[in-house]
Amino acid sequence: MDVEVILPAEPVTLAPGVATRVPVRLRNAFGPEVGVRVSVTGGRVGAWASVEPATATVASGATVTVDLVLHPPADQPPSGSLMPFTVQAAADGAPAGFATGLLSVARPVPVVGELVARTGEPHTFDLRLANDSDGPAAIRLEARLDPPAGHVTTEPGAALLEPGDTLTAVVRARPTRPIMGAAQPYAVLLSVTDAHDPQRPPLFTATGTGRRPPRVTSLAAGIAALVLAVAATAAVAVSGARLPLPGRARTATQAAAPPTVTPVAVGRPFALVDVFPHRGADGGRAAAEAERGRLAAAGMPVRLVDSLASDQLADEGAGFWVLLQDGFATPAAAAAYCTQWRTLAPKCTVTS
Repeated sequence: MDVEVILPAEPVTLAPGVATRVPVRLRNAFGPEVGVRVSVTGGRVGAWASVEPATATVASGATVTVDLVLHPPADQPPSGSLMPFTVQAAADGAPAGFATGLLSVARPVPVVGELVARTGEPHTFDLRLANDSDGPAAIRLEARLDPPAGHVTTEPGAALLEPGDTLTAVVRARPTRPIMGAAQPYAVLLSVTDAHDPQRPPLFTATGTGRRPPRVTSLAAGIAALVLAVAATAAVAVSGARLPLPGRARTATQAAAPPTVTPVAVGRPFALVDVFPHRGADGGRAAAEAERGRLAAAGMPVRLVDSLASDQLADEGAGFWVLLQDGFATPAAAAAYCTQWRTLAPKCTVTS
């Protein structure tokens, strides 16, 4: 053979009524320059195929690429089985090289999309979908957590996308929160399926990732342990009690329980007024209390909430003191609150 014919290694997937271009490489490794005609030989696939351009000249040591255009008829039924096809290069009517590939015919995928983390809302993602096909697409949205601890919701859970329609769905993850230690990573595994054909492979899949901080940070646990140790030492000095020697078992009453954080309810939608990181000797609380006092003195109703106490608030790192106001019936009501107090609290934003 004078020419090596090279096809893609993976099987080609076609859609009924849709033309698909497949690159075919013609390599002349050692022979003299040769002119070839490229075609698909025999069979049902041959009736769907054409080559552009059908002829090519391949110089010695060169590689030339032509396009194999495969266009199955619109009434061709989808099939999961693979069909072979052979591409042949001929020079002066004699075979110069050939290669065999595989293809399958499947229904076109009607939706495309992307999963994007929502700014300012931890564990929340926007799923943006579009129907680029010429027919309606009935879809279901399914999501799960990895590891499977906690829960995740999609809003909406199903939809009908007409041709050209777009949709933004909200995916909210609530992974189980560790009591203490390091922040734990998690993943949201999302799939969009055909509502009319649950056995069909997913039309679209995506993965979102995040980290779930503990209710009690390592720093807070360390400070609490230090405070308990100092208090115990002071108690021994005052009472004259004897400390247990190394190796002596401690009783249940001597074991100190780790500090807990009392959960605080925050209703959505809410107005986010300001945020103060947990840092400094008092964990940032004095600054947050001072700002709350300033706003309250001007008549602005506002709450101060520890982000570690609420699943609705961002708490990356050591957490935050959050000034907010909730209890609104609609996002519009929360927006009106921010507008009313904009000069006093210019950072006020609505979180729905």
